[in-house]
Amino acid sequence: ARQRYPDVQRVMIFDWDVHHGQGTQQIFEQSSDVLFVSFQRHDGHTFYPATGNATEVGSGPGKGFTVNVALPEGFGDA
Repeated sequence: ARQRYPDVQRVMIFDWDVHHGQGTQQIFEQSSDVLFVSFQRHDGHTFYPATGNATEVGSGPGKGFTVNVALPEGFGDA
C-alpha cells in the first residue's frame, strides 16, 4: 500500500461489528502507523472472542494507537 499511495502517512482502521476484530488488532498493535478503532459487544468474558477491553491500547511503539469501545449486549440504534 505504501508503494501505491506514497503520500499517505497515516491509516485508520474502523471496525464496527458485534465481534471484536482481534486478528486485525494483533497485526497492528505494535504499529504507530495505523490507528485501529473497534466498536464491539464486550461483556468481559463470555461473549466470543472475549477481547476488545478498553484497556487494550496497543504496545511498544503502537501504545495508544489501539482504541476499543466496548458496547453492552442489546446496544442498538434507538
